[in-house]
Amino acid sequence: MQRRRDQGKVAQRNFRKREAEKALELKQNYKQLRHLVENVVLAHRDRDQATLSEAIAEAGRAIGLDGVDERAQYDPSHISIEAISNIRPACAATIQGPVEPTATDRDTGRWSPPLAPQPRSGRFSPRLDYGIWLDPERFLKIVDPPLDILPYIGAGKHTVAGRIAWATLDYGYACLQEAMMTSTQPTTTTATGPTGPTKSTADWLTLLPPESAARRAFDRSLRHSTPLHDVAYMMDLVAARIEFRQRGYMRAHTRGADEISRQIMAGSVADELRVRGVRMDRWWTALDIQVHVQAEMGVLDFAAWQMALCSNQETDNGHAGLIMPLVESLSRSGVCFGDGPRWHAPLVKALVGAWWSQVSRFELLSRY
Repeated sequence: MQRRRDQGKVAQRNFRKREAEKALELKQNYKQLRHLVENVVLAHRDRDQATLSEAIAEAGRAIGLDGVDERAQYDPSHISIEAISNIRPACAATIQGPVEPTATDRDTGRWSPPLAPQPRSGRFSPRLDYGIWLDPERFLKIVDPPLDILPYIGAGKHTVAGRIAWATLDYGYACLQEAMMTSTQPTTTTATGPTGPTKSTADWLTLLPPESAARRAFDRSLRHSTPLHDVAYMMDLVAARIEFRQRGYMRAHTRGADEISRQIMAGSVADELRVRGVRMDRWWTALDIQVHVQAEMGVLDFAAWQMALCSNQETDNGHAGLIMPLVESLSRSGVCFGDGPRWHAPLVKALVGAWWSQVSRFELLSRY
């Protein structure tokens, strides 16, 4: 059994390493893309044709499009009169200045009056930035779930652990919203962390009303560790995870989607708590709570019940209704550790014991 646990820890550590490397590679590719687009935009703004062609060629090479004759494609001097004469009327209205008669007109001796200059319509204006969205960050999406919510995505969302974890994040997000709305932004900052300037503990203790739900949530979930005191950043983290649950991706340009910064913060929290002598085995994750519920119910009964929970995914079904009292109690007592909410083991045992004593085993099994 110990060997299997050690193998599981090694596999989990290797998985986290691969995810961190993948996140770093994605971040580097994003920086390269931003640099290429920036070069194109700056060259277009300066109206430097040579630099613009070079920037476009560099972008083409970066995505594997080599051997393109950039000058022939982008130099206006290579556009023939015949090509201009064949432009459809809707697009021809955007060309300024008179158009010379074609060779056919010269040969027959017939004269065609020059076209009067037409203003650019805007919609058909042949500018480089036509059709290009100049905020490319909005198109970047992260489709790999963050490690802290990985067990609660897909079918895991409807398990006992998934229901507890998501209910806690939803409640925490509501409290963080209240904290941001009921507080005034401080004029100075007192600390700088991996995510930028952060507010000090004194700031939030002063800004949040003492009897508010936001203040109670801050004292219970975030106050115990200094890296968690940036309430705005914590709200971005939770918002990104809720977005992933709803859409299946996170927008890459949001602070909460940066997995590397989140892991750095979680490491800082773990180091601080280790120095203070906090025993992490006394703080359970939602998966640990699920294991404890299974021990209370019995393996076979729990397996049948959890299968019913996952197959009947509506939140108002009878199976989910039985566990909702426990989920609601735990959602209001979670503590943030940077890698997801955790609960003090003695409190979990008391809440699970009280819930299980109130739920009739026969009532539970009769719903299968």
